[in-house]
Amino acid sequence: MSRTKRVSPVYLALFVGLYAVQGVVVAYFFNFNQIFMQASGVSAEATAKVQSLALVPFILKFLGGPISDRFNLLGFGHRKPYIVVGLVVQMLGLLGLVAVHPGRYLGAFTTLAVLTVTGLALYDTCCDGMVIDVTPPDDRPRVQGALVAARAVAATICSFAFGAWLEGEVGGLERFFKMIYACAALGMVPLVLALWVREPRRAADAERFQWEALRVLILPRSLILLAFGAFYATVGYGIEINLSPYYQSLHFQEGQIGTYASIRYIGRAVGAALMPMSAGRLGRRWVLRIGILMLAASAVGQVLVVGTASAILGAFAFGVANGWNDALYYVLAMEASDPRMAASTYALFMAVSNVSVMGGWVFAEVAAALGHGFTRAFIASALFTLIAWPLIRPLSRPAPDPQLEPADVLA
Repeated sequence: MSRTKRVSPVYLALFVGLYAVQGVVVAYFFNFNQIFMQASGVSAEATAKVQSLALVPFILKFLGGPISDRFNLLGFGHRKPYIVVGLVVQMLGLLGLVAVHPGRYLGAFTTLAVLTVTGLALYDTCCDGMVIDVTPPDDRPRVQGALVAARAVAATICSFAFGAWLEGEVGGLERFFKMIYACAALGMVPLVLALWVREPRRAADAERFQWEALRVLILPRSLILLAFGAFYATVGYGIEINLSPYYQSLHFQEGQIGTYASIRYIGRAVGAALMPMSAGRLGRRWVLRIGILMLAASAVGQVLVVGTASAILGAFAFGVANGWNDALYYVLAMEASDPRMAASTYALFMAVSNVSVMGGWVFAEVAAALGHGFTRAFIASALFTLIAWPLIRPLSRPAPDPQLEPADVLA
């Protein structure tokens, strides 16, 4: 029996480090950046807009895939130099957030927030490309599992730790500075690893550009899949980005907000694990149905949050629903991608779910327009999710030409 080939431990350490520092920055931006801005005097509506604008690079990060695939940066390589640049940009952007007062210079603060996330999006995309370059096919499940776990664990730990830190500190905006400094400093770990590892060799025809491969994006099934991704992700991210202000309106402290965020990330990990385990028994159609129903129910369930127990239950359920739908969409996107430009077409499928970061601003506007705090906005979000129900039937049929093995789990 032949031994399964595995990726080099050095490369795996770099990948885990990059995904972990993503979790660190996500923990700050999704849970505490808005609190930071509001503490400086920025209105709730303005913080929601800034938050959505800051996350726009996630929408455009698919551009990094083709650029990295196509261009060797100054002769240093297709992956490593882009990763280094992304990490440096992220760290500089975070340091800039401390230097600029959000309440006085909101435009400059927004620009720095966008710059920070741009750095993250760049090294994230190029890291995925390097994973494809160096990981043997049989080792991909182990590597992907390690990366998802690294990001989830880092986000969970940092959400809890940042919240506890803020609640235990006395003072104004200075309470947030050390947290942001920590986010920047932790980026040094993968930066050192990235500078140390060698740029991987690539086959002569690796990611050869065949532009006709992009036509896969306009196939009827692809358009249906993109619509499904837009529906579920807009609700998921739109609500999640606004949960910290919602908890504040219920008079929860920063430590509690961090704890609930950690519970959501644990729920995401559970949901992502349960989806493939359940798919073999339930089939594709029921996996899609359960995903939509869980997201709608957990969105409405936020209305019932009145104390610690209900907040914990609501956070966990919402995390499970998002983890389930994320894992489901990732698999369907891999199945639909064209192998001639696998990394680039997959990144384009993923871009639609990243468009959902604008859902945070939309949710805040809906909440302001409907009144009654966040209650009606949660109900409206649940109803919006159910619009995706007619998409279940066409998506429940396997794609005519399955491209990647992970899709087999939904057969």
